[in-house]
Amino acid sequence: MTRSAASARGRAGRSGARRARARRAAPHRPRTHPSRGPRGAAALAALALLAGCAAPAPQEPQPSPSGTAAAPIRIATGPTDQTAVLAHVYAERLRAAGFEASVEDTGEDPAGHLAALERGEVRLAADYSGHLYLRLRSQQVPVPGATPTAAPGATPSAAPTDPAPEGGLAADLSELLGLGDARADDDDVLAGVREVLPEHLRVLAPAPAENRVAVVVTRPTAVELELSDLEDLAPECAQLVLGTDRAFVARPEGREGLEDAYGCTPERVVPHGSTEELVGALLADEVGAAALFTASPEIEDNALVVLGDPLDVFVPQQVVPVAARDLPDEAVRVVDEVSAAVDTEDLVLMTRMTTAQDPYTPEETAQYWLREEQD
Repeated sequence: MTRSAASARGRAGRSGARRARARRAAPHRPRTHPSRGPRGAAALAALALLAGCAAPAPQEPQPSPSGTAAAPIRIATGPTDQTAVLAHVYAERLRAAGFEASVEDTGEDPAGHLAALERGEVRLAADYSGHLYLRLRSQQVPVPGATPTAAPGATPSAAPTDPAPEGGLAADLSELLGLGDARADDDDVLAGVREVLPEHLRVLAPAPAENRVAVVVTRPTAVELELSDLEDLAPECAQLVLGTDRAFVARPEGREGLEDAYGCTPERVVPHGSTEELVGALLADEVGAAALFTASPEIEDNALVVLGDPLDVFVPQQVVPVAARDLPDEAVRVVDEVSAAVDTEDLVLMTRMTTAQDPYTPEETAQYWLREEQD
């Protein structure tokens, strides 16, 4: 865990046992087959709660802000379903605080929300720190209409996508940040984001939530080979078949990153077209390890073991809100409070709900999350 993630977790002050039960019991729509997540009375109760309440409980009316605060706050859906859920959470909390807030769909272009922020069409959006930095460095002013990179797996917006390197963009994030041989942590990346953001934009307090790439193995493999982190895996790499999504090799932290940091050169790297296909190959022993995003529900559903990354080869991906610099202080406070309450397990829940066989919309998922926070 990085320094900033650890401190943010400490500030969150949440009811751990209750939230853990809620995350495992994500509601399922009754007319379709549920996902592979745990089932039971808690799930049925959660479903009844959501079905009976189309919107969060009424809030006490707040006085209408004045001056700059009175300007509408339009919030971009951002690059993934997770950021779209957070946009609706921000909007609901801001309305409860007396602001006029709305959510704007900025399309499938992974840089569309940045272009909208740059043009002043929206004033707030959630993003992922590492990919935000790389996008800002590769295209200092976001270019509307750029060809989007397909997100990995069967859940096309469940994880951040990668910008195509252009303009001589270095492959190593640490090199971009001027860290030499040291690997970038969350604080380094956030400092880099602040340096390259346009002057009229700013980053707000990051959430403890992360959705970075990790190498996972089955529990029997972890026990048999005594694996706990990537340093333990390195001696096994010469015989290792590594399963990945199709974008893994092109990422700065992909195959080249494993080789450089850990001396891990897999025998073969086998790309897969979906997360379901990739996890199926891992469970069938067709691959010995798999590269997945840490907010993938499949990790919990299949009791997969996430191998530690002590050298931080994988790019940090904290959830970070990007806002117009003139966003009112009270609105900033509201968004910061949301960020303090969102951790990686919340991203897993959001992903599970928005990518189920009969998915909930980001707005419905936000309503469920808000109700769980109120309990």
